[in-house]
Amino acid sequence: MSSNWNKGFKKLMKNRWAAYTFALCSAVVLYLALSHIGILFVAISALIGFISPVIYGIVIAYLINPLINIFEYKVFKKIKNENAKHTVSVAVGLILVFSLLGLLIGTLIPSLIDSFSSITGNFDNYWTTLNQFTEENADVFRKYNIDLAKMTRSWQQLLTDGVKIITDNIASIVVASQAVGQSATNFLLGLILAIYFLLAKKSLLKGFRRFRGLVLDDVTLEAHDRFFYRCHKILGQFIGFDILDGIIVGVINAVLMLIFRMPSVALISVIVGVTNLIPTFGPIIGAALGAVILVLTNPVQALIFLIFTVVIQIFDGYILKPKMFGESFGVPAVWILIYIIVGGKMFGIVGILLAIPFAAIVSFVYEENIIPWLTYRKEARENKVNKE
Repeated sequence: MSSNWNKGFKKLMKNRWAAYTFALCSAVVLYLALSHIGILFVAISALIGFISPVIYGIVIAYLINPLINIFEYKVFKKIKNENAKHTVSVAVGLILVFSLLGLLIGTLIPSLIDSFSSITGNFDNYWTTLNQFTEENADVFRKYNIDLAKMTRSWQQLLTDGVKIITDNIASIVVASQAVGQSATNFLLGLILAIYFLLAKKSLLKGFRRFRGLVLDDVTLEAHDRFFYRCHKILGQFIGFDILDGIIVGVINAVLMLIFRMPSVALISVIVGVTNLIPTFGPIIGAALGAVILVLTNPVQALIFLIFTVVIQIFDGYILKPKMFGESFGVPAVWILIYIIVGGKMFGIVGILLAIPFAAIVSFVYEENIIPWLTYRKEARENKVNKE
């Protein structure tokens, strides 16, 4: 079917009028797309927002699926009824995931609440601590001709401006809270859809492959299967190792904070671990947020935190990540930065998180498909010229 369509299209394109018409229509479409690129991005964002529960469901199902496969093909492999085996595996896998999440939340939430309470409850002491720090180091400030009165006024103005910003942006905070609530609702709907996706996984994949088999010829179908498998391998490896990397970095951060007897260990370690999932900018964001929390209570501890955060990131960037990810980081840093910016603009935090695997997929498609195809076209043109 696909082969006949290709032959018919090539035959049509041999007519000069058809080729010119097709080229002109393509140029008009490209011009309209480029001249309305902002509207195009808005439309894509609106569409993604509309179908976000489905996207959440697919992502959640994709993340849980490896665990389901372990139960299905390892733990319950002796069950002969395939449907029963798959259903039991999905049920046990979901129970295990929800139990682990419940245990994690039950362990972290009290610590996080204590950290927030400690921070908000000590607002009155922050100014006292700051003044005490200034008085203890007055000789040092005078030695370097630092105007203490001006610095004090600057700090007071900074605190006043901070309170004013919060007061003036109450409406924006309410809107942001509503957006968070909408995202939480979409996530819950996605979680319900994920359960259905996992239960119907085999029939969905079978139907999708059958559709592709009707549209594509056997050679193209096999090429598509290889492509999807390669993408799945890159994406699955990246997600699994990225989550593990974030957990390791968060745990190391917690251990070091406990050694130096720092406050808000759970809160800051969770922030550091989660932001470490974000490529390039994540560690900087985590370090900045952690330092801001600590500097309110003890500036020296904030400095120590920044120092060992740099050490952790050096260990993570030069030892841990290369060992875990192997060749999947073989993408130039400038391209990763471009994918982070574009992905963030189009798909939000998901686009930022998946910038590296998407860049790796585009890279292997370019190297293994586009370059060989362009080389073949060039050689074909040169051979044609030589024959003439």
